[in-house]
Amino acid sequence: MSTVVLALLWVVAVWRAPSAVRSSKQRTLWVAFAALTLSMTLRHPAIMHAIDDGAGVNNLSTLLKHYLGITAAAAVLEFVYVITRPHTRTGVRQRMAAVGMTIAMLTVLFAFVPRRTEAEDFFENSAGSVPATAYLLVWLTYLATAMAMATRLFWGSSRHAGAGWLHTGLRLLGVGTAVGVAYALSRAVYLVLRLTEAAGPHSDASASTFTDAMKHTAIGLILVGSSVPAVGVAWRAAQHWRYLRTLRPLWQDLTEAVPEVVLGEDLRRRELRMRLHRRVVEIRDAILALQPYVSAAQRDAADAAASAARRDLAEACWIETARHAKLAGLVPYDTVQRRDVGSADDDAALDLEAEAQWLRRIEAARAGDTVRDFVRTHSPHDQNTHDGHHSAQQKAL
Repeated sequence: MSTVVLALLWVVAVWRAPSAVRSSKQRTLWVAFAALTLSMTLRHPAIMHAIDDGAGVNNLSTLLKHYLGITAAAAVLEFVYVITRPHTRTGVRQRMAAVGMTIAMLTVLFAFVPRRTEAEDFFENSAGSVPATAYLLVWLTYLATAMAMATRLFWGSSRHAGAGWLHTGLRLLGVGTAVGVAYALSRAVYLVLRLTEAAGPHSDASASTFTDAMKHTAIGLILVGSSVPAVGVAWRAAQHWRYLRTLRPLWQDLTEAVPEVVLGEDLRRRELRMRLHRRVVEIRDAILALQPYVSAAQRDAADAAASAARRDLAEACWIETARHAKLAGLVPYDTVQRRDVGSADDDAALDLEAEAQWLRRIEAARAGDTVRDFVRTHSPHDQNTHDGHHSAQQKAL
């Protein structure tokens, strides 16, 4: 279990390194993962022995591991303050002072801990020792306090995040830090029980195994929780790319008929959402410009050709008819009752994704037989259907 968690930590630390360069907020989170990764790495026996033997100080790696653990906990706490209270850094000096005080106390207490031999499991070997218990209680007290504060902030923020990836990520982060609190309290309680001889040494290994499982669970939840919003961003980017690709034929056909709606700025190097927004706006503008090229009777016929539940099919019928009329060079009707063109859910029209989905349905409907037959029947070359239109042309001449 510890090997899997350590591997995941290294993957996340490397993956987040580029974002740490670009964003101070992400830099704080990366520091948390980098410190936690190094702390877990120091638990490896080979690395532990290399450090301790090289320095000639038994369990020096344990002290370094706890320094890194404090750094990780402090960075997580600062990260949650940054994302939940971005306009205030109230208490940052007090939090940094608490970090410095904890490190100083650990350093002093470490000197009094009996370390005649190196112990690979410092927790098990410290149970029952007054100096070692005091040392560990200082570390666990800071960890529990920092994780409790982070839990309160993560959980409180999740209530205002609404549904979606961010809400899920904040909830998982809150659960992960809550498990971290439980881990710290469990170890602290057991150390006190061992010191008071309410628990015997026969349970040291079981207590260590149980609390290690809690620690790995907490780390896993924090890893997943911090990654969920990033996965959400990647998922939305993939959706926007698919919308751009599927709406391109509709955009090309409409802007061929109404080229003046195309804006001049080149957005190929801009973010996908901005490019999708531009494409949706230009398609909408083109549809609006084509409305005068169909009559009210043709719009009613389009509604009749589609079922009441297929507004997308009805709109595809008249849009294609109008496009063919415009490309054929017919003049627009003098009086056209304009109608709203929108998604099936009018309240969703302000939502870019909902609007893109609606236009994609129109594009899919254009490829069907119903639209082709409708356009053929109402073609600009159909004299019976377009007598009025041709009369308008003659009048214009």
